[in-house]
Amino acid sequence: MIKTVFVGLISFISVSSLLLLIGYLFDFKLFMYSFYKETSTGFEAGGSVVPFIIGIICSYFIGNYY
Repeated sequence: MIKTVFVGLISFISVSSLLLLIGYLFDFKLFMYSFYKETSTGFEAGGSVVPFIIGIICSYFIGNYY
């Protein structure tokens, strides 16, 4: 049981990191997560959660396969 959780966590981190790296290297906004500046109305942040969703899906399948 603990091995399955560990494999799922490692796969989530590695897939998400790889997709974020691809987003930053090739300036692909769908895979980028970036923070913006603080304005007078508040703090503005933006980015995509697509790499994290893909990472969750991949870790689910990898965890079940393992």
